Amino acid sequence: MFHQHKADSATAAGEQGSNVCSNPRLCHSYIPSPARARRTRIHLNPLLSITLIFVVLTSLFGAVSASDAHGDRQRRSASVPVDELTPAWKGPSLLIDTRPAPVPPMLMQLQRRDSDATTSAPASRTTGIKTDPSATQSAYAIPRPFDTALSNNYTTPCAAWFRRLLSNSTFNACHPFSLMLQTSSSFFDASKSFVGITQTLQATCNVNATICLGNMNALARELRDNANCAVDYANDNPQVLQAYNGLLAYYPLYQASCLKDDGGQYCYANAVTNTTATGDAYPYYLPLGVTMPGGARPTCNTCLQDAMAIFSSFAGNQTQPISKTYNAAAQQIDLGCGPTFINKTAVPLKGAASSTTPSFAPTITLFIMIFFYFFQ
Repeated sequence: MFHQHKADSATAAGEQGSNVCSNPRLCHSYIPSPARARRTRIHLNPLLSITLIFVVLTSLFGAVSASDAHGDRQRRSASVPVDELTPAWKGPSLLIDTRPAPVPPMLMQLQRRDSDATTSAPASRTTGIKTDPSATQSAYAIPRPFDTALSNNYTTPCAAWFRRLLSNSTFNACHPFSLMLQTSSSFFDASKSFVGITQTLQATCNVNATICLGNMNALARELRDNANCAVDYANDNPQVLQAYNGLLAYYPLYQASCLKDDGGQYCYANAVTNTTATGDAYPYYLPLGVTMPGGARPTCNTCLQDAMAIFSSFAGNQTQPISKTYNAAAQQIDLGCGPTFINKTAVPLKGAASSTTPSFAPTITLFIMIFFYFFQ
């Protein structure tokens, strides 16, 4: 048994001896873990110490450098005078108002007085420019008939008659509205303004109509004389026909153009300047033999009623141009204004026989014929 234990001990010793590194170069790899760890700490501790020392020195050096640089900058800033610094504004010097801001005004509330009191201000002295009332009337040029150049389409006697007509002082003093309607360019321009046409109507109405009527009738007879414009009238010369119809229609158009409405304004001035109802002026051309356009619808007012009543009284005279235009115009106006607004037919002339008056002449003739038949 002793020998067996010895043998076991020898075997264990041999196993331990077999673990001894036979190669000295490789012995470090076989060092047990505790011994190897102690050797590693021995080699790493000096390296770590050197690294820490280097980091500390570097930090201290950077702090010293930054302090020196900042201190140098402060020293330079303090040592440089203000005038040597680069100015921010190179223009004129800026003025700064250091006064406090103004205080907004305080609004006072209105309060009723204890007692009613009235104060009168002194009368102000007014200085105005005085105008002459007659200056405007004299400065206004009243339109004249045939104020444009006459055409050359006249016979020699007729052209001479027109020259005498336009130089006739009595004719010009009458300011005939009936001749201005179709032959006056200045009258057309005056019709564009209510003031202008009103001034014109004041001139045409402020005349002696009785004297002017006799003058116009005499001139109408002269026009158709063989020594004047008879040939031109027979040839339907447009200007000759306009002159003749205007002379004949002087009085009916004088009466119609001088009508006024309830407000004292001339009816024709209202009609010709009414831009919303352009047909209001058409009835005034009826006495000149001009028919009313089919689409015309004059305004149904008292001015139209009164004008058509005047025209109706002249339409029964076959020598008047309106005798050919009144009935058609009256029927057209009745369509828009009603059947009882105006007379549809012309009023018979005074002194003319009525169509309803019975005649005894045929009856007497019949009795005479019967008497001679039985007692011959």
